Amino acid sequence: MNGKVALIFVFNHKYNKNIEILEKLYQNRFSNIYHLVPFYEGDKPNVIPVYESSQYFQGYLAQGFKKYFDEKYDHYFFIGDDLILNPAINENNYQEYFHLDADASYIPEIHTLHNLTNNETLRFLPVKSITGKPRWHWCKIKDMVESYEHKAYGVENADEMPSYREAETILEKHGYKVQPITYRDLHGDVFPLTSATIKYASNLTSYFKKFPLVYPVVGSYSDIVIVSKHTIKRFCHYCGVFATNKLFVEFAIPTALLLAAKEVVTEDKIGKRGLVYWLYTPEEINNYNADMQPYNQNLTKLMQKFPADKLYIHPIKLSKWKT
Repeated sequence: MNGKVALIFVFNHKYNKNIEILEKLYQNRFSNIYHLVPFYEGDKPNVIPVYESSQYFQGYLAQGFKKYFDEKYDHYFFIGDDLILNPAINENNYQEYFHLDADASYIPEIHTLHNLTNNETLRFLPVKSITGKPRWHWCKIKDMVESYEHKAYGVENADEMPSYREAETILEKHGYKVQPITYRDLHGDVFPLTSATIKYASNLTSYFKKFPLVYPVVGSYSDIVIVSKHTIKRFCHYCGVFATNKLFVEFAIPTALLLAAKEVVTEDKIGKRGLVYWLYTPEEINNYNADMQPYNQNLTKLMQKFPADKLYIHPIKLSKWKT
């Protein structure tokens, strides 16, 4: 094995028992393994304690940087501790799987926030509309517009990021034009069109209003990210700034990556995807259980019968699986 990549597990919670399980699972595939664990008090040298809310786990990446950084690494491969990589992927072939060269980084997807319709890997929520049918929106966009402050009180970070105009230009060069948010992005729509919904929309002063973002950001599912050696320092710096500003992680990580990287590869570009499940509704849970049933909650069976065409599966809660 060539050891040119650091595999870094990101723990949302202090599940110390998962450390040994993950190391046994990956030690024959990756030579350099680290763990970012909230409030860790143990003595394993490759486990790095971090102190931040899981809502802003970009701060973990910034806090741990000096512990896991090494000039020998070509890439830094961050994955959630409950995300399982395809067992065929290792440190010798990950660049082929993710279509990476030395300058390229990877994140599953990137979406601008205006007219966002993805409800597959970003968690949308239903809100009852005037029609009685649910309307869908990503509630984090509403939080972003209504409460996010790019220059946080008590933190001297005003000059630590590109300016609004600079950031806007960088994102656009990557192919993502940031535009103001609409009522539909914030609250879901009032359609289908009826006389009642038209009257309702006409009386909403905010329905036709545009809501500019206080800083250009994009969104992405962020439980797996691969960052090139040329990008990692600046990326972690921006992640740290966004953590002090309390920017939700699925805005912070993709935005920091675009601002720092020369090239960002997504699943659409490589033609391969992972399997992502949400487990909030009975229907979602039933679908997940049906897909996982062939493995009988056994990690060994999962590794033996892992879907060959999938890059990863998330979530796999190790505490609930036979390991």
